[in-house]
Parts: sequence; structure tokens; C-alpha cells
Amino acid sequence: MKSITKLLFSFGLIFLACFSLNAQEVLSGLSHNPVIMNQEKTRYRSTEAIHLPFFDDFSNYTGYPKSLLWHDGQAFINNTMPVFPPSIGVATLDALNEDGRIYPHLETQPFGADTLTSNPIRMDYNFLYNRTLYPSDSLYFSFYYQPGGASKSYPAVEWERIGDHPDSGDSLVLEFGYATGDSVFAGYEYRDYELTQNYNAGDSLLNPFLLPDTFYYVFPEAAPSGASVDLPADTIWKPEYVWNHIWATDGCTVDSWLENDENHLRYFKKVLIPITNPIYFRNNFQFRFRNYVSLEPNGYDAWASNVDQWHIDYVKLDQGGSCNDLYPHDVCFVSPTTSALKNYQSMPWNQYRTSDMADAFKNELANISSNVISISYDYSVKNAAGQIIGQQQATSENAAPYYNNGLYTNPYHAEPAITFSFPTNTEDSAVFYIYHTFKVLGAVGDDCIANDSCRFEQKFYNYYAYDDGTAEAGYSILSTMTNPESYMAMKFTLAQADTLRGVRMWFNSVLNDANVNPFTLMVWDEISGNPGNVLLEMPGQTPKYADNPLDFANYYFDEPFVVSGTFYVGIYQNNSVPINLGFDQNNDARAFWLYNTSGEWREPFLKGAPMIRPVLGKRFDMSTIPTPTEELTYQLYPNPADQQINLVLKDWNGQQTYVAIYDLAGKQVAEFIFNDQHNILNISNLNSGMYLLKVVSGKNTAVNKIIKR
Repeated sequence: MKSITKLLFSFGLIFLACFSLNAQEVLSGLSHNPVIMNQEKTRYRSTEAIHLPFFDDFSNYTGYPKSLLWHDGQAFINNTMPVFPPSIGVATLDALNEDGRIYPHLETQPFGADTLTSNPIRMDYNFLYNRTLYPSDSLYFSFYYQPGGASKSYPAVEWERIGDHPDSGDSLVLEFGYATGDSVFAGYEYRDYELTQNYNAGDSLLNPFLLPDTFYYVFPEAAPSGASVDLPADTIWKPEYVWNHIWATDGCTVDSWLENDENHLRYFKKVLIPITNPIYFRNNFQFRFRNYVSLEPNGYDAWASNVDQWHIDYVKLDQGGSCNDLYPHDVCFVSPTTSALKNYQSMPWNQYRTSDMADAFKNELANISSNVISISYDYSVKNAAGQIIGQQQATSENAAPYYNNGLYTNPYHAEPAITFSFPTNTEDSAVFYIYHTFKVLGAVGDDCIANDSCRFEQKFYNYYAYDDGTAEAGYSILSTMTNPESYMAMKFTLAQADTLRGVRMWFNSVLNDANVNPFTLMVWDEISGNPGNVLLEMPGQTPKYADNPLDFANYYFDEPFVVSGTFYVGIYQNNSVPINLGFDQNNDARAFWLYNTSGEWREPFLKGAPMIRPVLGKRFDMSTIPTPTEELTYQLYPNPADQQINLVLKDWNGQQTYVAIYDLAGKQVAEFIFNDQHNILNISNLNSGMYLLKVVSGKNTAVNKIIKR
């Protein structure tokens, strides 16, 4: 029996913030992994055996595991899901497959989901001393692990948890194994066979593909001559593996670890295993992690999502170890660094002012060794051309061990002052690169230098963003009223008047599109610190998704309009369907959004940033497009369209026809030239949104609005 806690934290429903009798803020887990879905699957997997040492702390990449080290691609390498890992970056095992989607056979009973399998490792030879490798060479395998659903606050703050913790029936398993060199039967490859005569139900056919073997096909019903049937055409074999159970742990919470305070790294536990069995001293040794997950049935498709995460870090296999190797000699970044802007992750370049700069960066740093280590820290800021526009010179200090002191908190390094500002010019956009370095000083080396640096891209484009572009959950507001109504509004403040062209949003798609329900997109001005007069209403909108899973869906306005000062962008719903707006749990924007379910605007409790981005830019000048004329009559269909639009000229006189498509900023994005009355416009390469289409045929010109879905 699953615990009551699972009802709040599994099958997508991470948290219900119930702070009034008629409203709930809801966080739901992700039903897919947009980072994995956007990444090209590694076609090449190395078959060459690895020499010791084997090591990966997952600190310098994201997405699929490295193909030179790992045999499969089901784990998710990331730096946003764990809480206080040993070093930045972990491998997460969860309920999503290697395509980034929920396993189709996910059920309420625990089943094997992800695996993280090493490539073959040479355990037969000691390359250090050029001899056979023996158990006496002290081989040790080690790693750190953490269950999902942790909070950085202790005691835990429920609305700050990231992910979902595995229950006691779930588990994380470690196995050692190897390929035997033999093959085992894995099934058949099938081919179509065209029948040369009529068959009745119950008749049998000797399989022509596997003769002289006696494989028969028995017809379940009559089949005429000329029909086709699928028959086994070839036997498929696969390498035989032996896998032995080495270690396992049942599902649990990080809270229980912190209560006992028995961990050396508190939020992560270390496992250290000596390898002494002679059967593993071979040229193709492998190890693998496996997770077993389960779901709590709740009957609500809109909450079906990823659950039961485990995070793995600092995986190491090497000789010359001992049972006392509890701490690596390493100083490192623990999580990504922060934006240089006070409120935003990115903002429009023309709106930037020096007053938008934050006072300091926020760095989470750690010395995960058992000794005080002399360290050095610095940062530099470069423009796209590589020129330095700001920096803090390297300074040194002694860093105490994490295991009994916590994170390294010297403010000059953990919160370095921002003493520079970004230059401004007349360009439409800009990007700057901020590099931080935290490393060991002195003669004693660093066990891992990949986790010593951290980079942040500071973007200045045409939108405001409180989020970092990656969702850890979906956000909804539910009203329990008989006639439910709910609003949520995000606050933005301009340095100068500008044109609001539309809004970009990222939605968490769910099982059976259960969150695709109408909402009204709204824009307000500000009155007394709250949304005031309605500036725009766009009813009949629904959650939609860009072709690229990481991209935001565009909601462009029919007519862009001028906004100034402070304005709000948000959503109105008159239903209680969870809309699952993307929610970034690693950036806290609670000071910049409100919700309303009873006529009163309330401050949110959930820590994070809803993924709504207003798009600003120049007003499109309709005078740049010729005025429509009555002489040119034509038909466009379908409109809106996904891939193509038919253009039919009703009074075509054989003249060449020119078609141009413009975005709402007046930029031409496509053109066509035709010599027929009926023509097809291919718009498959355009982004979703509204465009203006200009048709010129001879001396006649006409303009029409089109919408690309």
C-alpha cells in the first residue's frame, strides 16, 4: 500500500498549495523531457573496452550519457533536478524512456524503468604495472545517490520540493555483469508472404522462409489468394549477459536522512564496494544501475507525469582504493550560477539600464574533501567577440570541508559583487558570457577539474524572462467554486514605452492532451500594485507546443499596441482543468506574479517562475504594405493552416503573380512567384503566429492576414 504522501507527490501531482477555501495552486510533474527530446540520439556507442580508472561526475554536459563511457541512453544528465549534489551535474533515473517520454507500460506495481550501463571495462590487466590485475590490487567501486523530491530548506518546505521521492516499494539497484560470448534467442524478424491460393479458417501453411524447418502458419479465418500474411523470416540472436545483484536500496526521502544526520554529505549518500570476486577480473566487465518505479492511480490524465527519481553522482571504479576513501580531493560548483540581472534571466536589449544589474552573483560552492583546501576563485564577462567587459581578479582562501561545515560561504567567492555593467548600443540584441572558476591551489592535484568552472549566458533579446527556459514542473490554479474562475498575472516593468507584440509560453503536455482546454490570454495595466484595467483579451486560446520541445509557443496579437510603465500578462480560466504552464523551480519569481480566484489578488506560495514571456518590438507600420484593391479577388484556404495554403485567383488573366509574407515587425519571411490560377504556398518552415500576405498580380495588389498554427 502506497503512503498518503504519494497522493500528493506521485502521478504528476507534486504539490497542492491550498491557502483558501476556494483556490489551490497546483504543481504537476513533467510528462516528457524536452531536453532529451530536443537532443539527437547518439547513434554511435563505443564497443572498445575502457581502461581503469572509470570516472564520471556528469559535470560538464547535459542530456544523454557520454557514449565513450556509457552503453545506453536512458539516464538524464542534468544540473537542475538534484538538491546539493557532491558536484554540479548528476545522472537521473526516472519514469521517462530514452526518447524523453513516459514508459507506456507504467503501472501501479513497481517495474524496471531506466538503466545506466557502463561500456565494457578492462579488469583483466593492470596497465599501471603491466601485469595481470588481481583482487589484491584493491579495486573499489563507489558512487553517491539521492532520492528525488528533496527541498533545500530543512525542515523541508513542501512547495520547494523538486521532483518526486520513490516509495518503499520502489528501488535503486546496482548489478555487476559481463557478456559470456554466447548468444541467446531474441525472437524473429518478420516478412510479408503473398498467398498463391485460397485458404479456409483452420488451414495451415508451411513457412517458406524457414524451410526445411517445420514452421506452420494456421489461418484463424479465411484468406483469399493474393492476400499477405506476416511470417517469421529470420531468427534473431543477441549476446548473452550474466548480471549479478550487488546492492539495492528501497525508496525513501531525503528528509529521513537529514533527521538522522548520518550522512557525510547530508543530502547525498556514498556507496563504496570492494571488488574481490575473480569472475569480474575479465576484459569485458560491466556495471549497471536500474530503477524500479510505480504510479499511484488517481484517474486524472492531466496529472499523469514523471515520478520516482533517483540522482547518481561521482561514479568511480579504480584500483589502489580502501574502505576509508569516503571523500575525494575536490572543490567544485554544486549548482549553476545566476543571472547578472536583478530580476530577470533575460530582457529586451533596448529596455536594459544599469539599474537592472544585481548586486552580486549567487554561487553554491563546496570542498568535498575531508581536509581544509587552499582555493582560488575569479570570474570574467565577455561579449560575443571574446572581449572582456568585466571581471573579478583571482583571490585565494582556505575552504573548510563540506561534511561538517556545509557549503563554502566566503562572500567574496560565494556572493561576488557585480562591479560592472553591460555596454549598450544600437543593436537589436546581444549576448554575453559569464565565466566563473573555483579551483584547488598548490601542489596537491584536483581529482576532477571539469566541475571547477561554470558559465552563464546573459541574453538580451526581444522578450522578458524570469525563467531559465527549462521546466521542472507544470503550474496550474484550480478554483473549487461552483462556477470556477481563476486569473494569474505576471508583472513586468519597462524603462521606456514599447510595443507589446505577443506572448510566448511553454506548456507541459500531459497524457491524452488532458490540459488542452480554452483560456483567455490577458494584459492589464497596474493600479495600486495589482493588475488594473484590461488592455487586451484574447479568448479561445489553448495550450500549444512548438516543434522544438525546448521552444516556447507563440501567441501573437492581431494588432500590437503600446505599453509603458508596469503591465501584467496572464491567463483567465472559467474551468478547473489543470493548464500545466511550464514552471522553473530553480528561479524564484514569487515577487512578480499574482493569482485571483475570488475577486482578490493573492501572492503565490510556490517557489519558482511560470514560463510566460512577453514579446516586445517595433509596431508594424501597415503603410509599408500597399492598400488592398477591389480589382484583385482571390481565395485563401485553409486559414489558419499548418503546412500549406491554397491561393486561387478568381479573375486571373495569365499574368505572373508575386506573393510575399511578412511578420508583424514588417520583415519579409517568404516569397513566391506563380504563373497559374491555383497555387500552393508552403509555410511549413514558418514559426507559429500571425503574418501579413501580400499578393501582386499585374498592377493589382491585395493584402490578407494569415495564421500559421
